[in-house]
Amino acid sequence: MGDWRDLPDELEPDAQVLVDRLRQMKDDSGLSLAALARRTPYSKSAWERYLNGRKLPPREAVEALGRLVDRDVVPLTALWELAEQAWNRPRSPALPQTQPGEEPTGHVAEQAVRGARRMPSGVWLAGALAVSAAVAVGVATFSAADGDDTAGRPAGTTETGTAGAETGLDTQCYAEACTGLDPRDTGCSGDAWTSALVRVNRVYVELRYSDACRAAWARISWGRPGDVAEVVPAHGRHMDERVHYDTDVYTAMVAASDPADVKACTLLRSGRHGCTTQGGRRHLLEPPEPPVTGSAAGSPRPSAS
Repeated sequence: MGDWRDLPDELEPDAQVLVDRLRQMKDDSGLSLAALARRTPYSKSAWERYLNGRKLPPREAVEALGRLVDRDVVPLTALWELAEQAWNRPRSPALPQTQPGEEPTGHVAEQAVRGARRMPSGVWLAGALAVSAAVAVGVATFSAADGDDTAGRPAGTTETGTAGAETGLDTQCYAEACTGLDPRDTGCSGDAWTSALVRVNRVYVELRYSDACRAAWARISWGRPGDVAEVVPAHGRHMDERVHYDTDVYTAMVAASDPADVKACTLLRSGRHGCTTQGGRRHLLEPPEPPVTGSAAGSPRPSAS
């Protein structure tokens, strides 16, 4: 294995197994972190966190790395599910020594979480309840005193309106702030899925959607230079992009609180026009890779989002 730094001591064994497997696959790929970022929808900094055990990678990231090195994604998904359970498992805090009447909050509570891994369950359970209650009181007091303005903000959003923290993605926009931006540059392609799909002649038209960014875009595959992809929201500005070379292209994003508010369309250079239905909540299979023929065989295929 490569020259990797030690994993965090607090990382659960199931999570360690997943990270070790990811590191082995990364070494097998021969790719640098920068090259890995170019070959997947995840940034270099995101891969650095995943491979050093600081963030749980999305399942899609694990599968993407597996495909790069021709691994079966089914056992990788099973490893990820075990790691996710371990990652989200409640920690086992022990109560540290405090002065009479002092509540264990803030840094003291964090130290308690780190220090109770090996305590019998009957001992740390009572401590966990006490610490949780104390922290809850502290948070409520702070919010009331400081004027907490997070009420009504979507789950996982931050002060800047991004929702990537909940998913582990490096997202740079959220909802309306994503309109007109590239899903790859903003990290929104990290959790993208196909919400609607139609075939127009030989061209596949997809509506792509990001839950983390609450945004959608259109993608066409098997196209030709001159074919146009367009994302059409129920309200607001349309976005379109033309195939300049190779076979596929995707548009900039539009805000969409739900994929049902958007559809994807194409206008082929032949004059044929077609659209998907409004998006659904079912994750559809993406279209197959187009056959490589003629001059395209020697040309690099751009990464689609």
